Amino acid sequence: MPKWFSHISSYAHLVLLDGLRRHALVGLVLLALAGQVGGLLFFSFIPRDVGRAANDFVFSIGWLTGILFIFFHAVNASAWGEDRKVIHAILARPVSRSEYVLGLFSGLAVLLLLLDVILSLLGWGVLHFIKSEVDPYYFEFFSNGYYWLSWAGVFFAQLVVLSIVILLSGLVRGSFTVLLLSLSYYFICNGLPVVRSSLLGADFSTSTNYGPLLQWMTAIFPDFDRLNYKILVVTNASFPSMGELSLNFGVTLIYMVIALFAACAVYNKRDLK
Repeated sequence: MPKWFSHISSYAHLVLLDGLRRHALVGLVLLALAGQVGGLLFFSFIPRDVGRAANDFVFSIGWLTGILFIFFHAVNASAWGEDRKVIHAILARPVSRSEYVLGLFSGLAVLLLLLDVILSLLGWGVLHFIKSEVDPYYFEFFSNGYYWLSWAGVFFAQLVVLSIVILLSGLVRGSFTVLLLSLSYYFICNGLPVVRSSLLGADFSTSTNYGPLLQWMTAIFPDFDRLNYKILVVTNASFPSMGELSLNFGVTLIYMVIALFAACAVYNKRDLK
């Protein structure tokens, strides 16, 4: 086994154990479970299309829970301040700064994967319970393939945000500053497609001027809608082609690699004192 891989896996293992020791997943899972169980009380008041409403609710709870994990536990674990402890780096054997970045990202990504797996299983059970309790007319279709594909899209989108958090933790000091910048990045990613569609759809002269700029801004602030397949879970639509899936997930993977490469470059030039 290469030495660099051993260093990365050792530090990732410590990050994983630290997250489990801090009960980073238990509280979020209980919160999501309470939200999903509490939501079951309101589905009887939905007059039609219960399946679509339940599906949106389950994925909204899952996405929100993952974002809370990133903005609180991941930011706290990656951000550096005056009281930042280095016991992890010491126990993980001497590691380079690039190995530290990759180990930190890998450990947090595994924690995020465990969280999404638990939430996806809970959501799958909730949706099947609702489907069995209502008339087939209100919950006609449910695609297992699209369901797990949608969760894969959720996980990859969350990994993008996590990679940006790691990058920002190298650029600025303090967990609160990293949190504010991460929130700003997240809101821009969600708001930019709305601005672009509304501006380009309007008959204004400014749409011609700002159109290319808004398109190029997607390279920095990606559109997470390309990974959003949840609307197809409760339909009988045909499965997307492998070319489309490879393009969407491949572009997202390239974006994460670039963000982590930039984070490694920043950490290699950073004064940690």
